[in-house]
Amino acid sequence: MTAELNTADQIRPASGAEQDGPTELSMLAELRTLADHSPNRARSEAWDYLREVGGRDDREALSTLFGAGTDPQGLDGKLEGLIVGKLFGIPEAALANPLMKIDPTWRGKSFDQRSGTGLNRLSPIAGLVMPIITAGYLGLRRVDREMEGFHFDHEPSLGLIEPKVRVRALDYGVPKYKNPGVRTFPIRKTRDEIVELVPGVYLGRALLFRSSGEIRLIAYFALRHPIGSPL
Repeated sequence: MTAELNTADQIRPASGAEQDGPTELSMLAELRTLADHSPNRARSEAWDYLREVGGRDDREALSTLFGAGTDPQGLDGKLEGLIVGKLFGIPEAALANPLMKIDPTWRGKSFDQRSGTGLNRLSPIAGLVMPIITAGYLGLRRVDREMEGFHFDHEPSLGLIEPKVRVRALDYGVPKYKNPGVRTFPIRKTRDEIVELVPGVYLGRALLFRSSGEIRLIAYFALRHPIGSPL
């Protein structure tokens, strides 16, 4: 962050956090203050900060940031996506993490706020590999230079695991979408939860429902509206 953000009277506590609290809460407070007068710059710097936290795979920091997030109001349209850190908590992570360094495949999500629906966008290679990984899922379609599929419904909800804050919950288990539930790609058994960090930038977590009834956190991701786009 630049020097102009380091003045104490410019920092606004995030969700009740004090300035002497965790570093990530102080950073989030600075970004929120910046967003008051420079929203595009705040959006850009928040994205860079999430990329930095993900680069060191700091799950404790991500949990803290998630707990300081707010119920997102602006999830509409085409948002850019970023996997923040590594996948974890599932056997497939050992194979998936090295592959994501070569081609992350996932490009982001698109939301229709009015209908409460949405979908995921992926790189073109997904059209070749996903039918194999997902045991024949046929819901992908080519749109311009991306593949679209893995539809979901979304609505406001309360987080299912700690920190239990207000979130936008994404449900992939809707029968009409016919999302895969196979071991190699059990998206039908997952739920995404999303909070807003600063206007236009969101932090999400992916939860996996186990047959035992356990809810397991398996990944963090980020979304953002394109820089310069209205919110």
